[in-house]
Amino acid sequence: MILKFEKAINKNQEQRVRYADDPKKFMESEADLDEEIKNLLSLTQAPHLYPEIIKLGSVASIVSLLSHENTDIALDAVDLINELTDEDVGTGEDEMERSEDATEGVKALVDALLENELLELLIQNLGRLDENEESDRQGVFKILGIFENIVGLDTKFSERIALKTEFLPWLLKRIQSKSYDSNRGYASEILSILLQDNRDIRLKIGELGGVDILLRVLSSYRKRDPEDDDETEMVENFFNALCSMLNEPETKKLFLEGEGVELMVIMLKERTLARIRAMKVLNYAMSGEAGRGNCIRFGIKKLKKSHSKSFVESEDDEHTMCIILSLMRNLSREDLQRLRLIRKFTEDNYEKVDRLLEMKESLESKDKRVKAEIEAESKEFDEEDLEDMEDEFYLRRLEAGLFTLQRVCLVIAALCKEDEGVKNRTMMLLKRQGSDISSIFRIIEEETALMADFSYLQRMAAGGKVEPDAQR
Repeated sequence: MILKFEKAINKNQEQRVRYADDPKKFMESEADLDEEIKNLLSLTQAPHLYPEIIKLGSVASIVSLLSHENTDIALDAVDLINELTDEDVGTGEDEMERSEDATEGVKALVDALLENELLELLIQNLGRLDENEESDRQGVFKILGIFENIVGLDTKFSERIALKTEFLPWLLKRIQSKSYDSNRGYASEILSILLQDNRDIRLKIGELGGVDILLRVLSSYRKRDPEDDDETEMVENFFNALCSMLNEPETKKLFLEGEGVELMVIMLKERTLARIRAMKVLNYAMSGEAGRGNCIRFGIKKLKKSHSKSFVESEDDEHTMCIILSLMRNLSREDLQRLRLIRKFTEDNYEKVDRLLEMKESLESKDKRVKAEIEAESKEFDEEDLEDMEDEFYLRRLEAGLFTLQRVCLVIAALCKEDEGVKNRTMMLLKRQGSDISSIFRIIEEETALMADFSYLQRMAAGGKVEPDAQR
């Protein structure tokens, strides 16, 4: 099979040179080459044999076809490489993961493909394919599939793809199309994957204007929802990509300069998917010392407009609490926005304090129920097994809302240090619930980081200066 493939390549090359001015005379050899490429698809059934293909030198031949003058042949090669590297290669019908031999085979093949400049040739094809043509459009989709297969095999390839090729500029250009299509959706997914856990890639995309581009593509959804599930997934990818980038201090500054806060605030006013995701983006944008500028820009008028809505939906509660805490951490008593923030909790007869205590009571009830279930189950395990189950038990508490409960308690405790009226109202409500302030601190004291955070918020309440992240 490999021999026939190599012969088909050689014959086609020879006839193309000999009959360069008469394509009819090499059309048959091209059809034969097309057939032999398709025959190689059967190799996907035996990925443990990939190392043999490498030894025979056929990887270089396969990659060379990506630059074939006939784009149909190049697309055959794209299809073959996509199938050979697919995540399902080496898994049976009932198997979720590849066997060790299959995994090693695919890794060896990918290494060999990369050594033969696969990435550069794929990007060349992205430049020459015309997505107005159906076959070319499918080819672009499969090229994106190859990139995803490679990153999925080992995330170490992410940097090589993102930082040593022109793939990122192509991705950023492709996601700016006006309407949804499958390739735009796939490009958004690849971008989100590349940004998940790599500072250098995030900074590079920032240098390429990625923050402004993401804000621009998201702005078209500020007042409307995506039309279907596929478009919804694309928009989710845009928001996830932006949140990933906002983990970097440099990106928070770019977000501020690009008027990202203003766009998110516009989204908060609408009952759309974007409104919910805008809360998450603001959470990321305002966190940490580098988020101070965004906290100041956010302003209390904007908080007032979104605050009552965001308290209604549980999906927003976590981000709402984190945003309030970021404001309290990043705004000093000299900042007018901080004074307005505290005042909002005293307005309307402490209505927002009442809501905080309601949230605390509801979330604490869920947490107590889960803890009781865990305690009952723990009796069935010995000490060693309990240690193994510790993470799983904690995860169950988080799923029941522990993270949000902790932030609600932190907000309440910090507000009590800010305003005597808030403190008195809190004490009264806690007493009405048959509890006291110790119930709040029991939650906070479970984690050292939470106590450290409270200590910092206490210093801020006493008139302290905004401190660097490392000192908080």
